Amino acid sequence: MGSSIVVGLVSTAIVLALAWKEVNDTFDDTLEEGARLVLTLGEGTPSHALTARDRKDDGKPALRLDYQIVSPDGVVISRGDDAPKRPFVDPGRRDDRFYDVWVSKKRWRVYVRQHSSHNFTVQIGQEWEDRTDLIADMLESLAWPLVALWVLLGLVNWWLIRRLTAPLDQLARGIEAKSPSDLSAIEYQGRAREIRTVVNALNRMLSRLAHALESERRFTSDAAHELRTPLAALASRIQVMQRRLAKEGPEAAAADLQRLRDDVARGTALVENLLQLARLDPESAETLVSEPVQAHALIDEAVRLCAAEAQARCVTIDVNCQVDTLCGHYDSLCTALRNLLHNAIRYGQEGGRVEISFTRQGHVQTLSVRDDGPGVAPADMARLTERFFRVLGTGVQGSGLGLSIVARVAHWHHATLRFGPGLDGRGLGVMIDFPLESDNGSRRSDSLNVHGL
Repeated sequence: MGSSIVVGLVSTAIVLALAWKEVNDTFDDTLEEGARLVLTLGEGTPSHALTARDRKDDGKPALRLDYQIVSPDGVVISRGDDAPKRPFVDPGRRDDRFYDVWVSKKRWRVYVRQHSSHNFTVQIGQEWEDRTDLIADMLESLAWPLVALWVLLGLVNWWLIRRLTAPLDQLARGIEAKSPSDLSAIEYQGRAREIRTVVNALNRMLSRLAHALESERRFTSDAAHELRTPLAALASRIQVMQRRLAKEGPEAAAADLQRLRDDVARGTALVENLLQLARLDPESAETLVSEPVQAHALIDEAVRLCAAEAQARCVTIDVNCQVDTLCGHYDSLCTALRNLLHNAIRYGQEGGRVEISFTRQGHVQTLSVRDDGPGVAPADMARLTERFFRVLGTGVQGSGLGLSIVARVAHWHHATLRFGPGLDGRGLGVMIDFPLESDNGSRRSDSLNVHGL
């Protein structure tokens, strides 16, 4: 409404300016025609019989022109009823034919025309007030229709806006009805494309929020379930140590202290894996910040982190890196490779060998970790990425979360995680196939592809 009023006022000002120019031009032409008429009539005998003004039948003055016939020496020979007694313009002035002058405290618009014999001069004048009154009457005539149009525009706008924003009110009520436990999609039956775009964006946000909350609930449930056993074992171990200390002294508790340290280390590893999985779960590939990663530096960092464990089990780590760079998230890739290397060292045979290779074939870069341990039965390969799943009979304690973390990182990078044989036909091989950047258009990000070979 504010912009409509401003536009209306500006438009009215433009109309009045154009009307003022046209009115002035018309009145100037009338002054010129009147001067020619008076000049023609005055050639016979100047007389007071010339008409001073023209009136409408209703008595309102439509056009007022006041004339003077002035002698060469500046004497007014004849004049109209309302014309001043002294000339409008000094007969000696020849600078223009139209003049704006002040006479008798009034401003006049005057046209001067001289007779060809120079016996007299005709001067036709009109008060400027007559012209401004005409514009004022025009403005007054425009004012009420303009105000009526603004009122009508306001009512129409109010009705249209109320009708067009009704879907927004419906959407607001739908959002307000949501509760922390209800993150289902918002229903919208309207046809407004703009509002449907907002609804779709809100539903996508609600879906991500529901996924994040579900991940938190799953993490809480998993943590409570998995931590209950090691915490109970720690409490039991401490009670046993207290009894032995009371009966046999500090020397008898050395073995129990070592087992207690082992239990604490397993609990710490479990908590770290749970926290890593909790950090990865709510994320998605769209929020991943990818950058060029030096493959040699990535492998060296993972080997360094697992060097102590490999040395303790006399495991040799061989590296075959034929790739220079990989586009991805460095920290998550390092976490995945460290988990793969950690599993290969722990579940491979003592004094055995682990091979890390990074090769390229066509549009795929493959990062693989192989060991020469006992391997995994084909029936168990399909479940290796399940949380807390552990192959029975290995004799090695763990949390069953390492490959779940690797699977999540592979999903982040639109990569394919697959399993196969290890070294020399033994053990387990874990391969992650990364598509190159030029092949992004054919990436599958809707689900994680896990293949058992």
